[in-house]
Amino acid sequence: MAGTFTATIDGHSFKIVPLSDQKVEIDGNAHRYNLVELDGRGFSLILDGKSYLVEMLPSSEAWQGTSASGKGDLGHSVPLSIKGKQYRVRVDDEHSLLVKSLSAEPESEKGAQVVRAPMPGLISRIEVQVGEEVVSGSGLLVLEAMKMENEIRSLKHGTIQTIHVEKGRAVEKGEPLITIAER
Repeated sequence: MAGTFTATIDGHSFKIVPLSDQKVEIDGNAHRYNLVELDGRGFSLILDGKSYLVEMLPSSEAWQGTSASGKGDLGHSVPLSIKGKQYRVRVDDEHSLLVKSLSAEPESEKGAQVVRAPMPGLISRIEVQVGEEVVSGSGLLVLEAMKMENEIRSLKHGTIQTIHVEKGRAVEKGEPLITIAER
């Protein structure tokens, strides 16, 4: 089983580590489960002997109190119905959490976001120019690492203030790539 995930429901986050096809660790506690797809949108989940019907909802039917985070996140947000109650579950893998943590706004630079390299790599493409307006989720540049292209996206609306790198340059983890000023 691969990786660690974080699921966030109503502001509460849970660390999930798949252990096997029938065992999962949630916040350090092992649980037995069985998950069977019923149709294109529904699942039968048995967790520690309790049965749940889980239905994936189309976005238009999603819980009314939920809105997009507006941060250009790389994880996935899924509207679900469990026993008739609607939830929006946000799922992040290790990569999306790393990118989010490295792209966070520094305390000392209110109003500006310094986008940092989430891993060492080579700048293969820069998709923006200084002075360009960007929205949350806009592609900024492509970082090639371990023969994979990783698109680095903006986590806020703003204007490209500084591009700290150029195409073809190698960067180290945490190195500044682009600064985005608040609009």
